[in-house]
Amino acid sequence: MFEAWVLVCITGTMNCFMAQDTRGPYKELEQCQERTIEMGKDIIESIPFHYPVQGKCIKARGEAT
Repeated sequence: MFEAWVLVCITGTMNCFMAQDTRGPYKELEQCQERTIEMGKDIIESIPFHYPVQGKCIKARGEAT
């Protein structure tokens, strides 16, 4: 299982934060990666002066490595 995260920064500053998806986790890595892209588009469209820098999928907590 994978959790989707996106690094979001405020335009013109060095202020950034990690945004965690509220829909997952996802069984397949590809599903998670698609979700990070969707999250990035949503951030651009709905939060003024914020932009996605990088998406990342990590193994859900409690999963075997």
